[in-house]
Amino acid sequence: MSNILKQPRVTHAYLEESRTIIVQFSSTFSQQLDVSQVSVIDRTVEGTIAVAEVAPFGPTPSSLIAVVLEVAPDVTHVLEIDVHEHGSTVVIPRNVLNDDLYVYHGDDLGASYTPTATAFRVWAPTASDMSVLLYRSESGPLTKLVEMQRSDNGTWYVQVTGDLLNWYYLYLVTVQGVTQTAVDPYARALAINATRGMIIDLNTTNPPNWEQDSFVSLTQPVDAIIYEVHVRDFSIAENSGMEHKGQYLAFTEQGTRGPEDVTTGVDSLRELGITHVQLLPVEEFASIDEYAVDQYNWGYDPRNYNVPEGAYATTPHGTARISEFKQLVQSLHAAGIGVIMDVVYNHTFAVRDSDFDRLVPQYYYRTNYEGYYTNGSGVGNELATERPMVQKFVRDSLQYWMREYHIDGFRFDLMALLGIETMRKVAQDLHALNPSALIYGEPWTGGGSALPGDQLLMKGSQRGLGVGVFNDTIRNALCGSVFDAGARGFATGAEGQVDAIRRCVEGSINEFTASPAETINYVSCHDNYTLWDKISLSNAGDSEEDRIKMDELAYAVLLTSQGIPFIQGGDEFLRTKQGNNNSYNAGDFINQLDWIRKAQYREVFAYYAGLVQLRRKHPAFRLPSAEAIKQHLSFLGSPPNTVAFELHEHANGDNWQYIIVIYNPTRSEVAFTLPTGEWTIVATQGRVGEESLGQATESVLVPPITCMILCQ
Repeated sequence: MSNILKQPRVTHAYLEESRTIIVQFSSTFSQQLDVSQVSVIDRTVEGTIAVAEVAPFGPTPSSLIAVVLEVAPDVTHVLEIDVHEHGSTVVIPRNVLNDDLYVYHGDDLGASYTPTATAFRVWAPTASDMSVLLYRSESGPLTKLVEMQRSDNGTWYVQVTGDLLNWYYLYLVTVQGVTQTAVDPYARALAINATRGMIIDLNTTNPPNWEQDSFVSLTQPVDAIIYEVHVRDFSIAENSGMEHKGQYLAFTEQGTRGPEDVTTGVDSLRELGITHVQLLPVEEFASIDEYAVDQYNWGYDPRNYNVPEGAYATTPHGTARISEFKQLVQSLHAAGIGVIMDVVYNHTFAVRDSDFDRLVPQYYYRTNYEGYYTNGSGVGNELATERPMVQKFVRDSLQYWMREYHIDGFRFDLMALLGIETMRKVAQDLHALNPSALIYGEPWTGGGSALPGDQLLMKGSQRGLGVGVFNDTIRNALCGSVFDAGARGFATGAEGQVDAIRRCVEGSINEFTASPAETINYVSCHDNYTLWDKISLSNAGDSEEDRIKMDELAYAVLLTSQGIPFIQGGDEFLRTKQGNNNSYNAGDFINQLDWIRKAQYREVFAYYAGLVQLRRKHPAFRLPSAEAIKQHLSFLGSPPNTVAFELHEHANGDNWQYIIVIYNPTRSEVAFTLPTGEWTIVATQGRVGEESLGQATESVLVPPITCMILCQ
């Protein structure tokens, strides 16, 4: 017995190909196993399946073996593998499900409603039994159980006659001998807290004139100026002047006013001049109890991907969340502002208890051969988007949001984990629906991923995909590392960042991009400190006046650099989160946009708005290609630790023939020698605009901590 206990033990087994099982042992061993030592039992029919071959898998000595069967087993049966003196385990079908036999290409997954019948189709190739449970109400008892039938490519299907409008449903699934309920991953509507799917007629959720609503079009992606905000933060403050505080409908209110009669809400967005609002996650997420009214979370813990979060609706019951989110989109479109969703397809809130795992255990998630969920997201799991039906789910979901809700673009959380090929297909899908769609994300992971390194979409591997990436180079160069509160950058007093700033000014085309449309230039976002908090912490000894100059200089660099600029909501009036650098659940007091700050810092807001207006009026700051940048942007000699460049020859059709931009982050006034001719100053310390702020010839004095812009 003691000898057996010392033997490596079988710990896990996956059916990876139609006839191949990979078995994991507790430790490596060098002995050669033969077919007589391995048996595979089909517990569903209590029969055995003959073993054709047993061999080490991977480098030897190994803790893995490959067991090849004489015939392919039924993936809906419960299989058990036993290795003589090494123990036994259940075999889980995993990558075998990537076979064309199990890949469904139809567009009818989920519940398809008509007044006379509702069809249900769910992908569950390893299930041995499947039924749909029907409920007349959101929380009432079961009304009807209808058995489903096996159908094409691993799906189950049934059509139920009668009008099921506003009924609720669950799937009852038996897989690997375990029976449990699951919410349809393709559900388009939900009961409160996602306890059941809801059967709806989507046409009845459309606001008036929805058919006339359309995407915000862009000539080039670089014409965009993105503004990030959380739905609740936008309006929840008592001084917001908005009626629907913390809700989607706040974005539909017009003429709202805050302290000292400043504009708030959508009117403030129009005044600022941005082109797109990026909303923190609005897909149904798990960390909020929709019965509660005072809970707070950013929402990076998705539970259902195709339904708006109910906590931001006037009621989480019924279809209000759908119709009101559509009204948000419609209202912003009417204001000329596009809507970008921050989406989290890299992981889910739960795993073994998730609907994905209940329907098809361990298929939707990356696992190693030991059966552990890999953790590229840093929160315990990562979706296996390289697998056909996971990739299909992501692509179907994104296209659904764009078609049904008229979404203008998507920001992908931890986009590296979705992989290069998935994002290539996503970009093709979405640009076919909307050529102006903005598609971008984080080119990093939250931990070590099971996706091979050459498939991770890291910074640089987005080249030519039609996808942008967040440029942490410009963020760190401007204000220092986000992981060090005291770190400084170019705009906050550090030296040695001139080369990095220059690379970013030219759209990073000589660093990691194929075109400037691939870089999202930012200095702060919901993660880490707000810009004002970072400057206040790293430059605590400076006066508020100087810290405001640093803040304005940082955004002047962003808004005059080539690429797509990104603003964290509230930065335009020096938003503070009281020094909290991870406010994901910190509540309204920390996270709300406090509109009194817009009144207190009117000049800062005006400066930001002036920069935005300047960028939008002058296409020289929005060169569309690497070739155009090389042709029309030249760096000029300037004093130490400053940057100067010229945009020349009516760049990109600009009505200004020549533009000079000078960044002086130093504490001293610097003299700059100008090219020949008379120059008009259009931006200097604290001021920016079309009107002349002065004339200069031969040379100009640039004030400390200032961006100066001149034109001819």
